[in-house]
Amino acid sequence: MNGRPITKERYLEVAQKFGLTRRELELGWLKASGLTNARIAEMTGISELTVKKHMTHIYEKAWVPGRKEFRELFSEEKP
Repeated sequence: MNGRPITKERYLEVAQKFGLTRRELELGWLKASGLTNARIAEMTGISELTVKKHMTHIYEKAWVPGRKEFRELFSEEKP
């Protein structure tokens, strides 16, 4: 990934293919935007553990092992 910001349009275009819930789409967008679990928890009013659990479900649905690979899904570059 070249470091360019991910647009919300690109995020939704890709993320909607994974069957994420509305809440997972919201939290996934915050994570894809580069926020930490602690910051996401603070912004959304849920615990950091709850954010981690949501992110685990999101990564499983997207078939990626973690944060870096999740962000790479939204790259405009084609392999």
